[in-house]
Amino acid sequence: MQLSLLTLSLDPATGAFPSSPLEQIEGEVVSVVEHFFHHQGLPRLLLIVHHRQGSGPRAQTTRPDKKGGDPRAGLSPDELERFDRLRAWRNGRAETDGIPPYIILSNRELAAVARSTPQTLAELRRVEGIGKAKLTRYGPNILEVLGAKAPEAPADAS
Repeated sequence: MQLSLLTLSLDPATGAFPSSPLEQIEGEVVSVVEHFFHHQGLPRLLLIVHHRQGSGPRAQTTRPDKKGGDPRAGLSPDELERFDRLRAWRNGRAETDGIPPYIILSNRELAAVARSTPQTLAELRRVEGIGKAKLTRYGPNILEVLGAKAPEAPADAS
């Protein structure tokens, strides 16, 4: 497992961060953790990227929906419909927040949620790639998209 740190600057023209910095990562991206901060008065986004090393430049694509395997492969028609609803929500939220969609959930994580159809925050927390921060920030919205009712108190992230 490899670790890469990418620091992105807010593009004042678009009011958003670049959406394709992971293309410089070789191998398969496993997870991305973001940290927002200001440096010298400018908004910045630090991406902490965990990835598996490829056997050569771009041997495995960093985007699972390309040659590295489509995370939607093997989804039932119902699961695919849930995946598409989750992806539409994620892309809209990313645009609103001015961040790349994969910061919210990767396609692989979307597929895992679509397969497992969690009904509570505790069940959503069991999906690989959804930690305490994502659960707190996006969990209720994800459950709403799935048609589940989120509990009043956030689930324990242990």
